[in-house]
Amino acid sequence: MTGEELKQALNAWQLNAAQGAKLLCLHTSKMSEYLEDVTRIPCAVAFSIEALQLLDDEVRQQLIEKRLKRHAHQM
Repeated sequence: MTGEELKQALNAWQLNAAQGAKLLCLHTSKMSEYLEDVTRIPCAVAFSIEALQLLDDEVRQQLIEKRLKRHAHQM
């Protein structure tokens, strides 16, 4: 996965970089590195994006909302 592909996924879900970082349990600085292709995106992050893309829109939106409400590093 490239930074551009990650940007496209976040845009499709109407998320900014900080929200995307929270969704994926990442530090915001690491998310910035991924989005700018400074650092290779790990398979685990790419797989998480792929899994989210496979979900029904309504189910994905509910999951995103739930994750954005939680405190950092809380499941």
